[in-house]
Amino acid sequence: MIQLHIESKQKSEIYRKLLLPKNSSFSMLDEIILLGFDLDGADYFNFEIVKKDGRVSKEKICFLPKNDTDLDTDEELVDEWLRKSGDEAIAHVIDNSESFTIRLESYEELSMNSETPICVAGAGNIHTGKMDKINLEEINELIGEDEEANSLLENQEPDYLTLLELTNDLKKLKPWQYLRDDEVVIIHFADIDYKVLVSVMGACGEEFGLMIFDMENGYDSLAKILFEKSISSDFSYSLNALTVNFVDREELDPADYQLIKDCGLSYRGKKNWIQFRSYLEGMHPERPNYLEVELLIDVVSRMINITEARKDGWEYPQVAAHQYPTFKVQMDGELQEIYILHINIPKPTYECYEEISMFEKAKYKKKPKSPLQLEYDLFYMPFGVESEETNRTVYPIAGMLVERGSNLVIEHELFPMPKTPPIAQGVLWAFLQNLEVRPSKIFVSKELRPMLQPLAKILGIELVESELPCIREVREFMKNMSMNLFEE
Repeated sequence: MIQLHIESKQKSEIYRKLLLPKNSSFSMLDEIILLGFDLDGADYFNFEIVKKDGRVSKEKICFLPKNDTDLDTDEELVDEWLRKSGDEAIAHVIDNSESFTIRLESYEELSMNSETPICVAGAGNIHTGKMDKINLEEINELIGEDEEANSLLENQEPDYLTLLELTNDLKKLKPWQYLRDDEVVIIHFADIDYKVLVSVMGACGEEFGLMIFDMENGYDSLAKILFEKSISSDFSYSLNALTVNFVDREELDPADYQLIKDCGLSYRGKKNWIQFRSYLEGMHPERPNYLEVELLIDVVSRMINITEARKDGWEYPQVAAHQYPTFKVQMDGELQEIYILHINIPKPTYECYEEISMFEKAKYKKKPKSPLQLEYDLFYMPFGVESEETNRTVYPIAGMLVERGSNLVIEHELFPMPKTPPIAQGVLWAFLQNLEVRPSKIFVSKELRPMLQPLAKILGIELVESELPCIREVREFMKNMSMNLFEE
């Protein structure tokens, strides 16, 4: 562990002593300082190294923990810069007057959990400047709940045996006989104020299992499934969810089968083999990590309780759209009374995200207008590529401009990023600037039309909603192409 003394530059009596695991990044230190001094509403830090290897640094070494400079600062390690007792750095809060001195006190093996950051001492309130007594237990509870700190746990071995055994118990109850996939329930873990939405698959006799959606990041995915009549063909690439699936033996990946064997388990019959998946937008679905398995254990356990309650007579209430019965889980694990939660869905609003100057606008409108009709779309490619920034395979998005009728691909570009309104506008604007003429119409999908309308209004472009038959045909052809051939 690394022991750091961190004090306010404005008032040195206000300080914290932190223990960080070896190989901790400056990004983690950034998060821990914010939590330790109750600055979680602030921006991130600018770190300046002032003393290194016991000597004052001759050059000013200054970087941000999450910027995009020459240093890959998201991965820069504290113990590679602060190496000797007394080495120092200065942390300046971005857009804030607060600054802190960070001093390395010791660097040795300590008899404690080497995976968990902890605040071991401190004094003073940074907000009032007073020497109030601080609550170490509260600070460490915040650190323990913080996403950055919890990411350390992802390297621990998930408890798949417990999850498999619980999921097998759920399977025996056949929850799809009691709940349809549109009879979604919310499980509210009251002690951490965290909510998930759960849909039971299998009432139609085809796919069996659970889909679990995080309230904040996954509800858009669930809402599309429940309320949109037609979903785009690449919808699964934009899914944010955890799934529990009961499948046939031949549907298992070899790794899934090996996991079941390693746990000393086996199943027989159709739709009896258990598979788990974690879906993140724009990425290949993977087996859940440690934290996701912990969540699944809690969710599956509660779904057993809810299914048994349904068998004992609880009826799914009649609710309006975006309303769901909510089961509240208390700290002792008991389910409290049900209440109806209404999720407010604001109508999305879009603006022109491109900074188009009067000169650029005039230059575009001077191009001769032609009868050219084009189709434009932004979609996920059906193959993945390796990314240096994540341990998952990424599905790149493709922007494509196709001449309607001839199916000639006029422009195309690949991007390793999610599909967003600014990207949709930016790609189209770049394509239009490369054309010699102005098209008479641009056909776009139902999904993209409202995103592109602000840009189209500024440029005087007519957008027409379409199923995009030409792009659909090109995409079918692309399914049999290799990534290298497409890039060429």
